Amino acid sequence: MTSTDHPSGSPPTEGDIQAYADGTLTPERAAALRDYLGKHPAEARRVAFYDRLNAQIQATFQTTEEPAHEHLGGSRQLRMRRQPAGRGRRILLALAALALMLIAACGWFAATQVSAQALDNAAVMALAEAAARPISPATPTRADPAAPDLGAIGLRLVEHRVLRLGPLQRADELVYLNGDQQPVVVLSTMASFARDEPQWAARRIGELRLLTWTAQRQRFVVAGNARTHGLMRAADVMSAR
Repeated sequence: MTSTDHPSGSPPTEGDIQAYADGTLTPERAAALRDYLGKHPAEARRVAFYDRLNAQIQATFQTTEEPAHEHLGGSRQLRMRRQPAGRGRRILLALAALALMLIAACGWFAATQVSAQALDNAAVMALAEAAARPISPATPTRADPAAPDLGAIGLRLVEHRVLRLGPLQRADELVYLNGDQQPVVVLSTMASFARDEPQWAARRIGELRLLTWTAQRQRFVVAGNARTHGLMRAADVMSAR
């Protein structure tokens, strides 16, 4: 049996709880623990949970391993059963902790994803902002070197920033000007769960046009006035990369 020197009335340790569930706690400490649990219902429920879990695990291991130890004496056989049960409980708890970590990670990962509708809305707002403020063609741009170079089709990059669309949601915004100083806005964001649709699709919203596609786990939107020169060519060039 497990013996401890904890004073009577002291809170049970994890070792006490496991030993109590295994039936290896000394009678004196078990009595003191029961007295403590009688005064603390929350702790009693936690110990009861361990007790039920231990019984389930012991039943599982006894079913699979008991025949292999039939030649052992009663007390020794009981110890052999309890050892796998203890290991099984630790394995089960570790797996449960791992599952909770995976659920939390998946929840965080999903929270970083921007929906197609949210990205379209952000593109419309970004285009409205770009059209409302004057942007000089000579404005210096500190852009990511990976930003698409659309100079060959007459579009010059003039702005690059990161949009915050939510607590964990981000999108890259690129603003280009064509030869008529009309803005073309390109938004992109991570879309790990979206199906690839590399061929862009067009959608008209009043005088605006949105060209959208998904490729390589990213979602893209090219936005501009429907009459803006270079708008569809920008989507052609970018979706073909």
